[in-house]
Amino acid sequence: MAEGMYFEDYSEGLRLDFGSYLVDREEMLSFSQQWDSLPIHVEEDAMTTGYQGGLIASGEYTMAVKQRLISSHPMGRGVIGAIGHDEVRFTKPVRAGDELTLSGECIELRPSITKADRGIVKLRMQMRNQDNQVVLAYIDIVMIAKRAAG
Repeated sequence: MAEGMYFEDYSEGLRLDFGSYLVDREEMLSFSQQWDSLPIHVEEDAMTTGYQGGLIASGEYTMAVKQRLISSHPMGRGVIGAIGHDEVRFTKPVRAGDELTLSGECIELRPSITKADRGIVKLRMQMRNQDNQVVLAYIDIVMIAKRAAG
């Protein structure tokens, strides 16, 4: 496996910065048209005077952005698989032009009971916009490889 983060690199309290992503309007619209075509995600005219005051990103798009940031981080190299997401909250709307920054804190880790080559890591994740407002908060539960013996 290429250089990256392994189970042994984690400790409770470890903070991780996953970088930032600029939300492109056309990308956001294209995603929504294919995967989540609710009017709040695809019809600008329907929403300019509505509850959200304009187009907002789909929650699934926001999750895709967070996954892209994780995948390009050294943590991504050690991931064997996702186990789940707990306490997922979309706390503020995401809009075209927002710059989203993802960070996480390791809140729990344990070696796998059944497989010696891996462990389970829980991370409290937050995605913030350029105004430092939390737009996404959740617990990420991930299976992480241990370093190869020898």
